[in-house]
Amino acid sequence: MNLDPPTLGFVFVLTTAVLGILLLFAWLINRTITALAWWGSAFVLVFCGMALVSLDQRPPGMRVLLVANGFMALAYGALYSGCRVFNGRSGAFQSLVVGLVVWLVAFLAILDNAGARLLVMSLIAGTYAGLSAWELWRHGPHRLTSQLAAVFLLVGLTVFNAFRGVLGVSATSVFWIDVFAKRWSSEMALILVVYMPALAFIFLSMAKERMEIAYKHAALVDPLTGIPNRRAFFDRAAGLIRAAGQKPVSCLLFDLDRFKGLNDHHGHDIGDQTLRIFSRTLSEKVPGKAFGRLGGDEFAAVLPLDRNEARAVAEDIRQSFASAAEAVLGLPIQATVSVGCATANASTVEHLLGEADEALYRAKSDGRNAVAAIGGKPPRSGSTRRRDWAAS
Repeated sequence: MNLDPPTLGFVFVLTTAVLGILLLFAWLINRTITALAWWGSAFVLVFCGMALVSLDQRPPGMRVLLVANGFMALAYGALYSGCRVFNGRSGAFQSLVVGLVVWLVAFLAILDNAGARLLVMSLIAGTYAGLSAWELWRHGPHRLTSQLAAVFLLVGLTVFNAFRGVLGVSATSVFWIDVFAKRWSSEMALILVVYMPALAFIFLSMAKERMEIAYKHAALVDPLTGIPNRRAFFDRAAGLIRAAGQKPVSCLLFDLDRFKGLNDHHGHDIGDQTLRIFSRTLSEKVPGKAFGRLGGDEFAAVLPLDRNEARAVAEDIRQSFASAAEAVLGLPIQATVSVGCATANASTVEHLLGEADEALYRAKSDGRNAVAAIGGKPPRSGSTRRRDWAAS
């Protein structure tokens, strides 16, 4: 089957424009994924550059080549900048213009050398594509499935430009080399017509995966303090208890002392900051363990420790918080926390929380700013303090 290069070129240019508009439209719908705007702009810039040299049957002049390849340099810069933005890294605007500056400076020296022009543009494109692949592979905060596919495609683009640049400067009549070396051919057009939609689809998939992670994060993280919320705590605590088997597991239940009065007297800004200080203290003292905010000024942690070890951790948290919360936003608050500690073997989260709740009641009765610990006795149905943790 004979493939007409001008027709394939028109299809490629038109497809690139549509893909760029779709990526920009996806960004307009959800502007939290700013990388989509960069990637959409990259596709639109490719359209501008390729349209200048492909839609005219006459050989392009020097001015057209200068402008068209300038668009292509910006397109690859936008591709790399989008990858940096997607990973939450800075330097996007600086990365955008480096390739354009290199092309403009080099063009004056290689004005009459077609092979050298091809080599320079291939180096710019290949470098940007390689950096984009490295950025997504090395600096991605999450190992997304679609991100790995993007790395594969970008590595392929890097290799393509490397072959095209190196082979393009040598005179040859070997078919498979000519495919890479020519400025335009039916084979190259067909490759790009397939490649560009695949890359756009992968970028959209990356954005979708990132949004799903954000939604999951929002569902499991307390928005005020940034630590796991009640749902996340119960899930992680249940998993920790299952993993412990017959070994002792302890639950620490925390309640900030006189927090309602602190809120009423000093305002919610002071109260919110006090909660953040305690959350930071808790995160530092029990990293990687099951902990979270249950609601209001109540926090909990489940640790694979026996009673004495858990009580020592509770004392450390109590003292550290009292020191960190002596002053909040410049005011002498002197906030403190009371802690209830319960230990049991082969228990449940609800049972441990019920026992820790009774211990917390003792700590409050003893004057607050204290730690009270009890063993893992079966729940006593007559207790008026006990709450239904599964339902609350």
